[in-house]
Amino acid sequence: MSETDQGEQSTLMVIRKELQAALQQPQKSKIPLFIAALAALLSIVSLADTEMDKIAMSAHIESANKFAYFQAKNIRQTDSKIAAQMFEKLEAPALAAFWSEKATRYTAEKSEIIKDARAQQKTRENALSKGEYYKVGVTLLQIAIVLASASIVVGGGSLFAISMVLTLVSLVYSINGGSLFYDIPTNPAGILDWGNGMVLQLQKTLS
Repeated sequence: MSETDQGEQSTLMVIRKELQAALQQPQKSKIPLFIAALAALLSIVSLADTEMDKIAMSAHIESANKFAYFQAKNIRQTDSKIAAQMFEKLEAPALAAFWSEKATRYTAEKSEIIKDARAQQKTRENALSKGEYYKVGVTLLQIAIVLASASIVVGGGSLFAISMVLTLVSLVYSINGGSLFYDIPTNPAGILDWGNGMVLQLQKTLS
C-alpha cells in the first residue's frame, strides 16, 4: 500500500469519527447561533411586554380621569335640576327653561364621558391580558437560553431538546399575546393542567 493510499484511509477514518461524534450529540457550533436567535426573540417579546404595560397604565389613568369628569358633570347636572325646579316654583319660566336645558346638556355629555371611560377600561384590560402572555413568553425564553447554554458545557442533547420545546411554547404564548386567539392559562398550575389536557387530547387523537 502506497503512502498516498495510507493517507487517504487515515483521512477517511478521521472524517468517519467526526461524523459519528456529530450524530451522537447536538451540533455545538450551531447552539450559539440558536442562543443568539433566542436573545433577539427575547428582546422583541420583552419590548412588546413593556409596551403593553405602558398602554395599560395610560388607559388606567385616562379612565380614572374620565370617571372623575363624569362625577363633576353629574354634580352640575343635579345642581341644574334643582335650580330649574326652584325657578319653576318661583314662576320664572325663562330661568327654569335655561337651567333645565343645561341639565339636559349635562345628561348628553355624561353619556359620552362614560362611554369613553368604559372604552379606556376595555383597552386597559386588553393590554393587561396581552401582557400576561408576553410575560410567560419572556420567562420561558429566559429558561430556554439558560438550558441551551448549559448544553454547550455539559454536551447534553436532552437539555438542548428541552430548550427547543420551551422555545416553541414561548412562541405560542407570545403569538397568542398579540392576537388573543385562545384563552390559555398564564399561572404555573394552570399551565401544567392545560399541558396535561393537550397531551391527553393528542393521545386520544392518535389512538
